[in-house]
Amino acid sequence: MDAQLNYRIKLILTTIVLGTTIILLVHTPDFSFELCLLSIGYMVAVLIRDYLLKINLNSPTGFLFLIFQLALAIVISVLSEDFFAQIYILILIGEFTFYRSRNQSILFTIASYLICVISLRIYHYFPPFDEIYYVLPRIIEYFAIFGISLLAKIAFQQKNQLARDNEQLRIASIELERRAKLQERTRISREIHDSVGHTLTSALTGLQAASHAIGKTQYSIAVEMIDRTKENILSGLDDVRTSVHLLRENIPGHQFILELQGLIHETSKQTNVEIESHIDASLPDLSPMIEIAIYRALQEGLTNGIRHGASTHFQFSLTLHTAFLRFVLSDNGKSPIRIIHGFGLNAMKERVEDVGGELSISTKEHASGVILEITIPVQTNKIGRSE
Repeated sequence: MDAQLNYRIKLILTTIVLGTTIILLVHTPDFSFELCLLSIGYMVAVLIRDYLLKINLNSPTGFLFLIFQLALAIVISVLSEDFFAQIYILILIGEFTFYRSRNQSILFTIASYLICVISLRIYHYFPPFDEIYYVLPRIIEYFAIFGISLLAKIAFQQKNQLARDNEQLRIASIELERRAKLQERTRISREIHDSVGHTLTSALTGLQAASHAIGKTQYSIAVEMIDRTKENILSGLDDVRTSVHLLRENIPGHQFILELQGLIHETSKQTNVEIESHIDASLPDLSPMIEIAIYRALQEGLTNGIRHGASTHFQFSLTLHTAFLRFVLSDNGKSPIRIIHGFGLNAMKERVEDVGGELSISTKEHASGVILEITIPVQTNKIGRSE
């Protein structure tokens, strides 16, 4: 329960107890010193419980204190024979119901009524029932207080549960937003790494070729290579700009196979490496995430083969099998002693796994070079795609 609400409830109940004590002492026809002492003692017990000891009524100590208060309230009610003394008991029923379980509260309500009735009958020498003015009406009041308190308890529990659920939703929303931002930054960094890395590798290779041509006084070839490098860098700049929009929509006229062939052609033209390719013309319509995973994997594989393996020849195939796509890229470069997954390979692996695929990188057994293999599950229905 909210601390401020709990304090308000205690303040209201304390005020009611104080008012009841004053009215009882003024209103009762059988005023006595014992009754005055007991009433004031009850009021002091409430103040000690709530403000001095601050007893938690859900605890065993709180349970015992409520039982003690009930016994004291019944004694006051029997001595005074006044309705106002019943308010003590009704308040206790409300508190017990609010802080304890429903079954315990029902037993407490019944026990309070029966003990009160039996005590009065014994104290007044068993008079006839028609002289006991509260026998039937009072049980209705007791259970009415029990019912109201139970409904209030349920309402507060639902309110607290709703507040907890809202807080959990707020925390989950913040976490989801944080993860979305992190994922977006990760994807942008992947795109920039792949596009910039490929562009710079191609440019470096082109400049090295131009430098070699200048050294042999082949100026026309050098100028041609420099012009190609310039075009490649400009194309790379455009690629970086468009990389901000990572998951593009499938716009009309978008042809994925042509994009792959364009990447292969530009890389071969810029770096003078040979790239044999076979792309299945019956590929189904692929999601943007699958397309970008394949495109970037090919781009990163070519870049790594040229930059790290000094490869001059690549073989690439993208084929459709019964329920999956198979991507294979092999080169003739230097075989690494150990394959280290840097940022680029990790980004490639994450992209493939995001679409449910698997990636493996291995060296050739009887020749130099590296083989990059990717399998991605897709729908089995084939849709012919024009080039």
